Amino acid sequence: MAKTELILKKNLDIYILFICIFFSFLLIFSNNNQQIQKFRSSALDTFSFVYQPFNWLDNQIFLTKKLEVLSYENLKLNLENQILSSSKVENERLRDLLKFKKRNELNLIGADILSKGVNANMSSVLVDRGLIDGIERNNAVLSSRGVVGKIVFVSNNHSGVQLVSDVDFRVSVKIMPSEAEGIMRWIKSDICEISEVQSTSDIQIGDIVLTSNLSIHFPESLPVGEVVSIHKKSNSSNKVVRMKLFSDLATLNQLFIVRKGE
Repeated sequence: MAKTELILKKNLDIYILFICIFFSFLLIFSNNNQQIQKFRSSALDTFSFVYQPFNWLDNQIFLTKKLEVLSYENLKLNLENQILSSSKVENERLRDLLKFKKRNELNLIGADILSKGVNANMSSVLVDRGLIDGIERNNAVLSSRGVVGKIVFVSNNHSGVQLVSDVDFRVSVKIMPSEAEGIMRWIKSDICEISEVQSTSDIQIGDIVLTSNLSIHFPESLPVGEVVSIHKKSNSSNKVVRMKLFSDLATLNQLFIVRKGE
């Protein structure tokens, strides 16, 4: 207690000075006298630098929060855009398939891919359609763009699809408009080769490749791809044609199975 009294007595002048300054500022900023107001404005201008760091800090906090809000809104817009783009692609794909189905009067049923590579010895996928849906072995399988494979095994609720990209896959095709026929097999990526094509056939790059009436399991005139190159074989009456698949096998997600009968 004695120490406190000693400190108060020792610093009494300083305490009184601060109290006087405080009340002076209080009187100045609460007085409405015109001269006092001018002095107040001048003082605020003079000492405005004191407030600048605080104003800068407030602005930075505001900008940071605004940036967070804008980033969140941008993310939402990007997600919505992706959903809309995906829906647009899906609608276009289904619209194309409906036109194709109407034009060819095929008995099609949609199937979703459950898994890929279900058989280690072949390029294949598993789909969610089976015997109860009327699916049978060797049914043709399409995407909205064209042929992608055929059914190779069936259970009650699932089926295995051998894709065009399997090394053992073969299908009889014709090249339009010349109607030259041959046997198609996969080479790499989306490129296939058509062999046994007569060298006298008038084939041009860009010609359309369809399934032929010689195909046992595929209905005639299903779209397959288009010609990208033509090669003549020496010492042979045949030439080799290379074609690009209409369907992108790497991005398959929904397929369509051609069922027999109506």
